Amino acid sequence: MSLGVATPAPAVDGISAVAASEVLIPGEISNGKPSPPAPLPVLPDFVVKSTVFREMDVVEPPPMSGLPPVQGTITATVHLVEDPRLPDPPPPLPPVSVDDPRVQTSLAEMSEKYREIQILFLSATVYNHSRTLLHCYATGNGNKEITVWSNLDFNHFCGFSTFEVKAADGEIRQYALIMGIGNEDTQKRTEVLAKHDVEYDLPEIPALPDDKPAYVIEDVAPDAEMTQLIEDLHELYRSEGPRMAVAYAERSKAEAERRAYLLAHPPVPKDVTIHFWQRDHPVGMPAETIKKEGGN
Repeated sequence: MSLGVATPAPAVDGISAVAASEVLIPGEISNGKPSPPAPLPVLPDFVVKSTVFREMDVVEPPPMSGLPPVQGTITATVHLVEDPRLPDPPPPLPPVSVDDPRVQTSLAEMSEKYREIQILFLSATVYNHSRTLLHCYATGNGNKEITVWSNLDFNHFCGFSTFEVKAADGEIRQYALIMGIGNEDTQKRTEVLAKHDVEYDLPEIPALPDDKPAYVIEDVAPDAEMTQLIEDLHELYRSEGPRMAVAYAERSKAEAERRAYLLAHPPVPKDVTIHFWQRDHPVGMPAETIKKEGGN
């Protein structure tokens, strides 16, 4: 194992990570406030020919984990309507080959115009909100991976999807995060398992400082590029940690408030209205063509 600490010029067991002069999260970090609702779709002026009503008992998934499912009786209103003559969807694009010179030219232009984004896949298990076990994978890096213990609470790394690093040598590294995260309260887990006469097999967490972002690499011979990814994650927290922590606290508060509201005001399933009709011509074939060919 090897210890790494986010400093201006880090090095881990002879594997030097490029020092960063600027690390930031572009844009906002989610604070738990709901997004504005999507605008309601504009429906055509349906001409109703007949209507059927049906009452149905439904069970829907809960709005949040740990809450009861949403269930109740709804009224389904089904209207048979005249064909509203909606426009046909656009035809499918013609098939192209990646070997097509036009495709190759387009890809080359995009490569010059847009900076490459490294996609990071993180599996994070947070213990007592103080230590995190990370399994990290990255695209375009030969399917390499790295396992790391960090002294950061990686719940703070939720609420945003991208960050970028400007290295001291002028290189700019851009990352997109895709993370699965779980939380372990070791005391509660120990108490629950003890009731069933089962001993909690707590993982061996290495010693880490608490005064600065730091990590321990579990791999015997860590890859230099993967080490750089881990270093950049910790440099990010060194730079943006206060903002990330505030956003996490706000998300947690918003989640608790929403959970309390849903428990006090259990949601009920909504009634539904369905319009259906028979087109007077198949998709992609105008009605005039069908009449000329003797169709109905």
